[in-house]
Amino acid sequence: MAKHNIRLIKSKRSYSMTQIVSLLKIDRKTCRCWLKKEGLRPIEQNVNPILVIGADLIDFLNKKRAKRRIGLNEGQFFCFKCHKSVRAKAGSEETIKTGKKIGKSNSDQYKKVGNCEVCNTRVNRFIGVSQQD
Repeated sequence: MAKHNIRLIKSKRSYSMTQIVSLLKIDRKTCRCWLKKEGLRPIEQNVNPILVIGADLIDFLNKKRAKRRIGLNEGQFFCFKCHKSVRAKAGSEETIKTGKKIGKSNSDQYKKVGNCEVCNTRVNRFIGVSQQD
């Protein structure tokens, strides 16, 4: 899913289908699909032009984004090849200092590197000082 810039949408304004298409840079068919199948609600049904309140559009896009979000627990990585959260193979995990400073305290940034236990692809996870072993 593309990252649509939700901040461009005004919550108290109504948008026609063509305005949504140009604002979010999507295809008309995608917008029609959102309206007919995926639950984007127009102001009134069976009325032309089809208008959507900006607040409803923002909520719809946030819910759509939240469905795709994958939470990672402690010691897990996201594997781009498997498209899921996985653990690193035993013995392949190591912590590397990135050389960058993060946060207000200007502390060092670290990343954990390992190999996916499923497909053996290299996986990374950035961590702060508090999460370092």
